[in-house]
Amino acid sequence: MPRAEPAARSLLICLDGRSPAVELPDGDSVLFGWHGGEITVGTDRALTAGRIHAFGDYWLMSNCGAAGTYCVENLEGAGEYVKVRAGRAGVPIPFELSRVTLTVGAGDNSFTVYAPEPRPAAGPEAAAIPLLDETSRYFQVLVSLCEPRLRDCGVAAVPTPAQVAARLSAAGRPLGRSAVNYHIDYLAKKLGIVAPRGMTRAWKGVTLATQALKFDLVRPEHLGLLPGPVPGG
Repeated sequence: MPRAEPAARSLLICLDGRSPAVELPDGDSVLFGWHGGEITVGTDRALTAGRIHAFGDYWLMSNCGAAGTYCVENLEGAGEYVKVRAGRAGVPIPFELSRVTLTVGAGDNSFTVYAPEPRPAAGPEAAAIPLLDETSRYFQVLVSLCEPRLRDCGVAAVPTPAQVAARLSAAGRPLGRSAVNYHIDYLAKKLGIVAPRGMTRAWKGVTLATQALKFDLVRPEHLGLLPGPVPGG
């Protein structure tokens, strides 16, 4: 998805399919609500659904309604979202590219918010020791577990060990199902994941993918480590 270019330290709010975008400088706020059946953003006091406040590297959202929950989705992540329940004020939203959805169902019920890029951390850079070896075979297994969610915004199922084995054998380096299970067990131990009594190995795969995406251990750029064509592509 192409990104808009907000001015320095400004927020851009884009109504889907309509223009112009609303630019919100750092420290300012704007109201949103429905006007004539369409979502509108501006300073009109008749807009009572909620408020957005630009605040440094992130932004704050308030749900001024008496009922209903708004959902703010991270369009650059793997399915992350923030729920803003009715009556909640000043909920911090850390995403740089977000879709705000006010109601469930079809129709004009959402808009997009482009936030400024975060400032780099101050102070000397510490030499980070990587938790995982990105050149290893086990890391390829982890990327393969995460691949469907990375390509489908976090809603796809995690592949089975047999599917991972087939995926990673596509480039002439055969990998059996038993080897995939070994790498899954190794990753679970390395990341401190302990399966509760009675849980199957499939639980480990799902948990590994969830944790890897949650902590950015696997990111979209790692998809290039996988061999062969994209499944179903």
